[in-house]
Amino acid sequence: MILADADRFLRHFERDAALACSVMAVGALVAERGRPDGAAGVVAGGLLMAVSYGAIKGAVDAAIAVMRHEPGVLRPRRRALVAAVKFFTRYALLAVGAYAMLTCFRLHPVGLVAGATSPFLAAAAQVVRLSRAPSNREHGYAQKDEGGRMKDGG
Repeated sequence: MILADADRFLRHFERDAALACSVMAVGALVAERGRPDGAAGVVAGGLLMAVSYGAIKGAVDAAIAVMRHEPGVLRPRRRALVAAVKFFTRYALLAVGAYAMLTCFRLHPVGLVAGATSPFLAAAAQVVRLSRAPSNREHGYAQKDEGGRMKDGG
């Protein structure tokens, strides 16, 4: 898979995750007969997952920049230290955010978990979409062989 295809795949994934979260929030609103408790929990869980996804994507992007030796990248030891601090800080903030959402805002815990599953549902949608296609080329996920020529993925 070439990098442009990976970016397109990630955009589909992000869109599907947002769509799944939105559909679950509307479903929770309908199930609760208009009470926003469950829907707010779903949206909050989706936001927590969006922050987590952003942290992971940022770490991967930084690793790719290091591997490509792009200008402006920090020295290896300092870069590793900065990455570790960012990683643990982001996840500590996620834990504090989840705690605050459950205790201070009293959001519905089932809704919070449902919203947190939106990336899983987006990944499942990608798997179904790709498995139903006769070839990867149909969805724009064409692959290149060793010589750089386009080939079918199916």
